[in-house]
Amino acid sequence: MPRRIPLAFGLSALVIAVDQPTKLWAARALAPLGRTGMTVVAGCFNLAYAENTNAAFGILHVLPYAVRQQILTGFALVAAVVLVYVLLSGRVHRTWTAVATGLILGGDIGNVIDRIRLGYVVDFIVWHVGEHYYWPTFNIADSAIVVGVFILLWLSYYVDRQKAPSRQPA
Repeated sequence: MPRRIPLAFGLSALVIAVDQPTKLWAARALAPLGRTGMTVVAGCFNLAYAENTNAAFGILHVLPYAVRQQILTGFALVAAVVLVYVLLSGRVHRTWTAVATGLILGGDIGNVIDRIRLGYVVDFIVWHVGEHYYWPTFNIADSAIVVGVFILLWLSYYVDRQKAPSRQPA
């Protein structure tokens, strides 16, 4: 087994090992503070407990709760199976691809654990500009997924583009 595979699974386990305790902490420490939560950096960064029953950016919010949970949990489980298959199939040839895949897998599983255990995903990280422009609240698992996706985009756009033969007009 190439060393990239244990790296991916190790990163996935690390993401879960950081994500789940931080969500537990948020539920215990931040939930009693209400929607305002705790200011970390005035005007741009707060920690506030939120229960997210939707997908990213409220996608599927029009569906009934039970249907939405089944779809989101099912999709996340299928994604986890596909990522594990990709890792074990020998299709991961770069260390950075393994890193990205491990981050995405760990984030996916971290959020699936919440959906199965609680029926929602615990979010608590709030970035904002002043008091009017807020980014959607997120968590460590979401962060890992986003970083993993950006790594894959970077690899596919910049690295693959540099390796591709240039096309010069005749």
